[in-house]
Amino acid sequence: MGVISGVTDSVARGYVATTAVEAATISVTESITGKSLPSSTVAISPEARARLAQASAEPVPAEQQAENLKGLLSLKSANHAPVINLGYDLFNDAQTSRDASTFRPLLGMTADNTQDSMDKFAAALHDVLADGEVGRNQFDNSDTSEAMALTLTQARLHKLVEKYVSPENQQQASGIVDDMIAGKIAFREERTLLGAQATLDIAKQYGTSAMQTEARNYLDQVKSGTARPQVELATMMAATRQANNMEAAFSAFADVINNTPNVDNKAQMSIDGALKQLEVYRQQWQDFVKKLA
Repeated sequence: MGVISGVTDSVARGYVATTAVEAATISVTESITGKSLPSSTVAISPEARARLAQASAEPVPAEQQAENLKGLLSLKSANHAPVINLGYDLFNDAQTSRDASTFRPLLGMTADNTQDSMDKFAAALHDVLADGEVGRNQFDNSDTSEAMALTLTQARLHKLVEKYVSPENQQQASGIVDDMIAGKIAFREERTLLGAQATLDIAKQYGTSAMQTEARNYLDQVKSGTARPQVELATMMAATRQANNMEAAFSAFADVINNTPNVDNKAQMSIDGALKQLEVYRQQWQDFVKKLA
């Protein structure tokens, strides 16, 4: 080696020996042309090997591992749009799958547009819908219990929209929720009307004149939207919208139940069951609020 920029051969050799890498040139034969081609290899000096060995031997603290993982997940979320997972319980639970397709657009409206947020939103939607079904009829299977379930399911879904959906999409998302509940109410109305008509038909065939009159009056009330089940549902939904807090709404529910016509105490068993059912829904709401916080 000659003098390079004032560096003698001996100095240059000493310098190369103390650096971490040293380049050596060897020849390899190219497979197609058969020509010899230069190829560079990297040799690691003893000092560099020692430093690598020391770094490998030192364990990474758990805190640092967690921070590294968090950083990788954040980078992944930032570079990839969230994907709706068809394996969500929302889509596969028999209690919720019927409504899952309705709420699928909501999952694309998550405020921070991350996979983690979408996953949590899907899980929360599943829990609310499942509670509305599973919690029902534990103590009372009347239309009063159904009215409470519909009202509270709507209220909880609106809370999820407030938490997970971006502000610019919340109006649309709330509309999707309200349309779903409206569909369930329409189905309920249809069942109520069919039941009232069937009661009148039976009264005409087997009942007394008084029974026929009572059945006809009830059918007229259903058609006009003034029958007891319809009034109860409307009252509960209005109370929930207007209440400053849910305890006030639950108090209004209790008033509705206690005002059930109870001639000769014939309805007392149903009233007691509905009040017990109300406590089931109250506990569900409290659990929901804790989880949402």
